[in-house]
Amino acid sequence: MFIVFIALLAPFFTSFANIIECKLSNNNFKHPLTMIFYISLMNCVFLPLLLFFGTPTLPTLQVLPFYLILAIIDVVYLYPYYKAMKVIDTSIVSALFSLGQITIPIMTYFLLDEHLQKSQYCGFILIILASIVLSINDFKMPKLNRAFYYMVLVSFLRAFYVVIQKCSFQYDDSWINMMIYVNTLSGLLPFLLFLHPTSAQRIKKAFSSYRKRTKIFCLNELLCFLGGAAFIFALSKMSAVTLSAINATAPIFMLFISITLKKIFDIHVKETISPRIMIKKMVCFVIIVGGVVMVSL
Repeated sequence: MFIVFIALLAPFFTSFANIIECKLSNNNFKHPLTMIFYISLMNCVFLPLLLFFGTPTLPTLQVLPFYLILAIIDVVYLYPYYKAMKVIDTSIVSALFSLGQITIPIMTYFLLDEHLQKSQYCGFILIILASIVLSINDFKMPKLNRAFYYMVLVSFLRAFYVVIQKCSFQYDDSWINMMIYVNTLSGLLPFLLFLHPTSAQRIKKAFSSYRKRTKIFCLNELLCFLGGAAFIFALSKMSAVTLSAINATAPIFMLFISITLKKIFDIHVKETISPRIMIKKMVCFVIIVGGVVMVSL
């Protein structure tokens, strides 16, 4: 039960961070590459806190390629993700992460020899269907918008990411090592943008805006750190399929955090909260929760 609680902390913290990133991306750093650079600058700030939980060790040669792949995905997936955030509500963007879930049981079956029961497969189908419905603008004309296609790419990259994480534990079972080395590498990779003159110019131009919002970026990194640590620790203790299903509760956390920010602090987030849309979202969220329960049993 304790590990389930830790697993639920991951979508809670990351949902809060996603809301902050949505505001920054849509209002201040409108080009995704600029946002990727500045959001990655503080990747290593909170890593020393991991020393309270254990001591990192030198990674083995076998695990280094896995860490490099994870770091590359950590950076690359942000581009279509920020593009999607400009088009659709934050909670729906989060829900569309569940699309990649369908590939996780397939990949884990062949790569990790993880097996599912029939009820768990049914749970995955429920999660995916609810996520697709969330991305449909009009039930009379179920045309999928462009955010859906952005998030298809993102969700499959993230699904592959989770499987690679689980595979890497076969060569290095330290969740602390994974946090430290992957975060460090993914913090360094965006500096390659300076090799592209146009991107370098955008980054330099946006520095003054970044400096004014350093505290916001610091808060965002703390939330990302806590969410990432909870996720990786839980992944070291449970199957990738179960954890990914639990992580599908993220849009529920995101919706209620958005409502709380609006009601208490008058902070407006890109989130439609009309009665009709709320009913639709709540029905989908209930289905997602049901699917999570079925996968977790």
